[in-house]
Amino acid sequence: MDLFGAIILDCFHKLLKRNGLLPPRKIRSRISLLALLLMLLAAAGCMYVKRTPDKVEARRIESPVLGTPTEVAVGAANRRLTVAWDAIPGAESYKIVVRPKNGLVPFEWREYTSPSSPYTIKRWAMSGMQYEVRVAAVKARGHSEWSAPVSITAPVLQAAPANAIGSSSSPVVGQPIAVRLVGQYPLENRSPWHWFISSADGSDRKVLPRLQHAKTWQHFMEASMEGKRLSVQVDYDKEGVSYSATAVLGIVGAGRTLTTHLYDLQLSWVWLRWDRARGGAIAPLGNDLLVATPHGRLALVRSTGEVAYLEGNVPMNKAELLAHPDQENFLLDEFRVADILLKRRSAGRYELFVTHHYFTGACMRFRLSSTTLLQQGADVSVSPEWRTILDADPCVRTASEQAGGRMLTDGSDHLLVVIGDHRQGEYAQDPASHLGKLVRVEIETGHTEVLARGLRNPQGLTRDAAGHLWETEHGPQGGDELNLLVAGGNYGWPQVSYGVEYRSTVNVSQAEAVGLHDGFIKPVFAWVPSIGISSVIVNDERWFPLWKDDLLIGSLGGHALYRVRRDGPDVQYVERIKVGNRIRDLAQMPDRRIALLVDGGRVHFLRRFDFSIIR
Repeated sequence: MDLFGAIILDCFHKLLKRNGLLPPRKIRSRISLLALLLMLLAAAGCMYVKRTPDKVEARRIESPVLGTPTEVAVGAANRRLTVAWDAIPGAESYKIVVRPKNGLVPFEWREYTSPSSPYTIKRWAMSGMQYEVRVAAVKARGHSEWSAPVSITAPVLQAAPANAIGSSSSPVVGQPIAVRLVGQYPLENRSPWHWFISSADGSDRKVLPRLQHAKTWQHFMEASMEGKRLSVQVDYDKEGVSYSATAVLGIVGAGRTLTTHLYDLQLSWVWLRWDRARGGAIAPLGNDLLVATPHGRLALVRSTGEVAYLEGNVPMNKAELLAHPDQENFLLDEFRVADILLKRRSAGRYELFVTHHYFTGACMRFRLSSTTLLQQGADVSVSPEWRTILDADPCVRTASEQAGGRMLTDGSDHLLVVIGDHRQGEYAQDPASHLGKLVRVEIETGHTEVLARGLRNPQGLTRDAAGHLWETEHGPQGGDELNLLVAGGNYGWPQVSYGVEYRSTVNVSQAEAVGLHDGFIKPVFAWVPSIGISSVIVNDERWFPLWKDDLLIGSLGGHALYRVRRDGPDVQYVERIKVGNRIRDLAQMPDRRIALLVDGGRVHFLRRFDFSIIR
């Protein structure tokens, strides 16, 4: 082929010279250089081989030399795919691409190279899975078209013992189910396990991540699985033999039941999968739930249980803090979002308020910021334009979990914010400081008015139907408080407390009449020992009429929800409802659910037990 091309070029050159059509030598040299450059580019194009096999169906590279492997056969045995094809004269090697055809794993091609036929792909033929295979012949200057797709279903492997798969619990929506191999552990040859989880009718089938060493796998039960019979399958190798085990784990239930004094509750949850950072907050957005993670990401938990993270973060200047050489001295673990609040301005338009830490480069501000949130049908977006409404005074040396930050609206133009003392109790009584205070903030101007003082670490703030302001507050070691806040009130911190100093039995006040709060407003109720009190809401009697006017209070250390029965400003009794997790924030949803944000990146939902789900 090369010789034939050279002969043609020589004949063409002589013809031009005989008729006097050749340009001057200088111009000919330039033309030659240009022609050479074009030839090199063409050669590079011919040698280019597409390396992204996910585009293989749309890619057609032809070569006049190489044919297409039309006779392709695929076999599957012992978790191996064997591909054979007809040899192509002149081919230097072959490309084989394989992908699962039924979408059980991510839908991408995998590419392999073989010098000749056949070629064996190890550890691919998972039991019962369908594959699509194509082959192309390759030479230095290009390769042929891909062959027509060949499909094959891998045979079921040798059955493992009937009791090879076990589960630690029954499958329940909103909770993980732990699945494990009871026997036949393939540890000696380090063979990975290939797990499938599906409903028994074959819908909602998923392939779970491959595990090399661990013998237990956890899977979160999505809402789509409710009422379906759950089936689990695992393929693995043991001493050179491939096994497949299947187990039916039962019908996926609607949620765990919590029995309380007056109601049975269903508990389900959604996992947002953030790290172990503590903090964050929630706010209802219709029947969806807006969530702020501890470090300022915003997510939407749909009523279906789906989670969608939104574009844009709370403006916390975390990057500068992480780059600071003394970041640990600023208590990075306590740098967080404290609360979020949505105020509806018009149809589909809300003002979003966030209380959070902000790193200035030298000290830590406790800040109130706002932006616009838009809701158009299922689409929710947050404006990147944030406005600072309030920077609490003073700017403190470190972030602190004693930041408080809960908010309430106070008419159309003001917010109420409770701010913690940031471990600097002397500011709680200082009228020139915002720390340790209930503050009224004008939204437009940021003008502030201190309404109450002497607060340590306020964690919750709510208003009942009569207009009373209820506040929950961490005491020191012992002495968590439920307070009724009034304008001009002084609640005593740091002069008085029912608690004692940490790792001590010495009362904070050192007074002879320990814990009597003499001269200050006393709490309505206190917990000794502490429960790690958190957020508070007033029950919506439309959904839980037997809890009319009750306060619902979360707890961190108590891992429980506390229902406080009251008569006006007086507490009659407190019921502990064990949830089993550290409850950070509470919200009552329009669709009759109570949302609980718990540490570890999960949102729990409580609703009254529905007897119609019993089968």
